[in-house]
Amino acid sequence: MRTIDVLVQGATVELFHFYGVAIAPANTGDSREEVRLHTDPASTVEFSARGFSGFLALSANQGVFRAMTGVPPMVDGDGDWMREVANQLMGKVKSRLARFQIALQAELPQLRHPSDVERRGRSCKQQCCYSFRTLKGEVLVTLSGDFDESSLVFSNASPLPLDGKVILF
Repeated sequence: MRTIDVLVQGATVELFHFYGVAIAPANTGDSREEVRLHTDPASTVEFSARGFSGFLALSANQGVFRAMTGVPPMVDGDGDWMREVANQLMGKVKSRLARFQIALQAELPQLRHPSDVERRGRSCKQQCCYSFRTLKGEVLVTLSGDFDESSLVFSNASPLPLDGKVILF
């Protein structure tokens, strides 16, 4: 298992556990034949850094999003919440990559049709697919882009504060 796999899977499990959803990795695959289609819609976040650029996509059964605790009811559907969850996942991945000297810049999350996500993923050099299981259904996370794993240099001195720390301006 590669470093990036551990980072993405750990961040996903931590995020869903925070919202009261028991989740576990189902499998990992990085070959294009194993990559599965997201459910409609998928939430995507573009990112870039030296040696790391691409996009993260997240989709899940609607029952998974509805099972999350501490979430206000969504009057106009789950789209806003899906974007927020993808944004939080990208933030967790970003903070974990900071320990490896990767200063990731992330864009705003967007909802995409699964065929758009697949088409964009096919044009990328690498595509990693992470499938998770919950009691309410599946969660699928894909990381597509150009990743140079040799640029991952671990350091205890993270430029970002730990989760939950107060930042004074």
